[in-house]
Amino acid sequence: MKKERLHTAINDAELCLHRLAKLMPGLSAHRTLTDVLQLIHEVFDARLSWIMLESEDVQHIEVLGDSLYAEESARHLLAALRLQQAPWRVKCWHRNVGRLLYPDAHPLAQELQCGVLCRIFPVQEDARAFIFIAFDQPLLAPGVLRSVALIIAEKLHDAMTELITRERTAVELKNIVNQYRILFDRAPVLMNSFDKHNRCILWNGECERVFGWTLEEINCQPDPLALFYPDPEVRRGVRESVNYSPMLEMHEWYPHRRDGEVLATLWSNIMLPDGEIMNIGVDITERKRAENLLAFQATTDALTCCYNRLAILGHLQQSLDNCHSEQNDTHFVMVMIDLDHFKQINDRWGHVAGDDALVYFCQRIREQCEGQTRLGRLGGEEFLLLLPFAETGEAVAFTDRLRAQLRSMPFAVGDASVVMSFSAGVMGVRENNTERAVLLTLVDNALYDAKRTGRGKTVVTSLTS
Repeated sequence: MKKERLHTAINDAELCLHRLAKLMPGLSAHRTLTDVLQLIHEVFDARLSWIMLESEDVQHIEVLGDSLYAEESARHLLAALRLQQAPWRVKCWHRNVGRLLYPDAHPLAQELQCGVLCRIFPVQEDARAFIFIAFDQPLLAPGVLRSVALIIAEKLHDAMTELITRERTAVELKNIVNQYRILFDRAPVLMNSFDKHNRCILWNGECERVFGWTLEEINCQPDPLALFYPDPEVRRGVRESVNYSPMLEMHEWYPHRRDGEVLATLWSNIMLPDGEIMNIGVDITERKRAENLLAFQATTDALTCCYNRLAILGHLQQSLDNCHSEQNDTHFVMVMIDLDHFKQINDRWGHVAGDDALVYFCQRIREQCEGQTRLGRLGGEEFLLLLPFAETGEAVAFTDRLRAQLRSMPFAVGDASVVMSFSAGVMGVRENNTERAVLLTLVDNALYDAKRTGRGKTVVTSLTS
């Protein structure tokens, strides 16, 4: 009997030596954990094999022979050994190891015979690694099986240490990627990227919220940028900034929302390490609206919606600055207008009626205006009208048409109809050689002459008058 056991041990040892000799060169190569386990499994003709890594932040198991229940059985086995609270390096089962791992109804409970579990000691103190190999027949003597497991475990020491380091690095990178992904998706900043084929490859949550399209919907379009910039020329400029010449400074673009609203946005571009360009933008639509409202309020008369005094005088100065005698398209005409007997409206019907009369009067003026005509309220019932590229004769004809319209469309106040009348002074400006204040005085004098000589008329003046 002893001779038979000795003979078995010698035969098993010889077999293991041959298998270890075949295995070792493969373990020396730089392989993945899956490749290592596959090699061990095949060389030893195992029925079930697994390698498990455990640490605070890494949980990894590779299995061959039972893809459904091996992980559960492995954790069950390790938990049972921990309950014994006895130190161990190698555990070896010569027979019936399947019953230890699986319930009786499981096929492997009957098939698995001998098996060995060995601890692998990586460099990290808080990490644990185990290798388990089981066979469907009692191939090896326990002592030989134990020795084989220890040899393999020692050989895998460096590989497991490197693998745990890689796994931890991968977990850390994954966490960093997740953090940046959360930042990318939730940042209150527009972030997107289009590749050189005009496909959108990045589209964060703020873009979806502001524009109303999802990434999938955008890429269903033959030209996604056309959704935002219908004008081909504008789209060409945007595409150049996206693909060819990234802009370091912020630049305003006016893309369309899904509902057709035109937004005001500020964009800058940065080049990513892979050569793609990321667009970073801010939706400034509300800010623009507020700025436009403030600008409107700062330049507009609240009652009549004409330019206020400051704004119309500013336009007069600008027209004067642009006026050159040698250029025919820079001359303009000044028309100063004052309502006749306006005080009577206020005295008879009150200031509300007077305000309505001013609004009514400005509406009639606008109906006669063409092109770039500018109308401003200088104060009270006095207005300044700038007619670009006009001659004084055209200005007089304008005032005649306006008077005719006022006669045909009286101002209604209560049950009464009031035919409004005005006096006007007209002066043409062909060159910038006179101060603005002098021009205003001259045209105001012409207006005064119109009032002094009977009202309801237009007087033309000039620098030489």
